[in-house]
Amino acid sequence: MINQLRADLYVLRHSPTASLCLLVASVAAALYTWLQHSLIVDELSAASANGVQGLSDILLVSLLGPLLYGVVLSQPFETRSVHNALLASGRGAFVASKATIAAVLVTALSLPYGVAVLIGRATGAEFAPAIPTAFSLALAEGGDLTGQAAGSIVALTLTSAVLTAAKLAVCLPLAIWLKRPLVVMAAGFVWSFLADLLAGAAADVDGLDALVRLTPFSAEHLPAPGSTGGEMLSTVAVSIVFIALMGALSWLIFRRADVK
Repeated sequence: MINQLRADLYVLRHSPTASLCLLVASVAAALYTWLQHSLIVDELSAASANGVQGLSDILLVSLLGPLLYGVVLSQPFETRSVHNALLASGRGAFVASKATIAAVLVTALSLPYGVAVLIGRATGAEFAPAIPTAFSLALAEGGDLTGQAAGSIVALTLTSAVLTAAKLAVCLPLAIWLKRPLVVMAAGFVWSFLADLLAGAAADVDGLDALVRLTPFSAEHLPAPGSTGGEMLSTVAVSIVFIALMGALSWLIFRRADVK
């Protein structure tokens, strides 16, 4: 497992995909923050304001997250490097290493938005939330950036990032099954929006509401600036368990699959 992780990290350092995705997320977060300030000072027209939503963490991470899951897990099958990995460490270690790295990368996609919130709050400027996400609401909350406020923003950022990675973790077994990064990206993007609708409908059904609360798709797990530490820890715990379950499902699919 350790050797597989080292090998995957070496390959990752020489792969432009992850770096490019993180760069795009950083640029989008900066633009999103600046445009939200432009909204409140009336520097943007109503028509232009609609375009701001395309830079939000919900849309961008929902697009780039499945791509990273697909690239990390599917690319070895396209390059045929999976054979060497299996000879060196076995299928269990292969899936565990890939799933861990992919989940960490997808989690990192949300971090630039948290940094943007810290910088925006430090400037003392006013912001209007384009979409009521955790980052936009924390940015629009305003107030002095004290040590306590900064700590709350960091906790909110990490919670939101892990939660988003968990919601997209369905891409793990999809990547092992489909073995096509772009197909996984398309399926994951659709799933990111469809899952919330399905979870909302299931939460209204007696008997299923308790089951939904055990998944990251429950509305109760959405972090907000007013969330307590206990609520955030609960969200992180549910998210990590769900990612682990998706990793286990990936292994179950891969353990019986033929590797060509």
